Amino acid sequence: MPEKIEPKLTLEQLRALPRFEVDFNTPEGAILCLEDACRRRSIESAVACKDFSIEGTLMLVNFDPDLARDPEVRQRNVLLAERTYRRETTESWPDLEGAESFFIARQPYLEGIVVVTELRRRRDGTFEKLNLLVAKTKSGWRVLNLVSDDELKG
Repeated sequence: MPEKIEPKLTLEQLRALPRFEVDFNTPEGAILCLEDACRRRSIESAVACKDFSIEGTLMLVNFDPDLARDPEVRQRNVLLAERTYRRETTESWPDLEGAESFFIARQPYLEGIVVVTELRRRRDGTFEKLNLLVAKTKSGWRVLNLVSDDELKG
């Protein structure tokens, strides 16, 4: 879902943007934690950066709000979402070697959930734009999933 783009800011301007710690104290820090886990190819660390309960519930709400009200369906969906993430990620780890992350926007999505817009500069110099949902949890911020520009408008 990430789209290749030509950034409006120069690389110098992007590198002058605020930097974030690799921790769960900010939405951007949680994204950096997930990217670090993927670079290390540590599926357990990557899973610890996500919240499948919130992610799965959001998916159900978008698909069928009545299903989202059923606790048993929600729990099955959480297990399925985590299992799918583990399988897809370990089968095809994202190539983040040499990539740089720049966070250009954060906007509210739902209560306790924000959309963080990241520009990622790949090692070949191309850029891609990602909109990531990140949720505030009892354990700090956790990454949910990517959303498209169209989903944000709709």
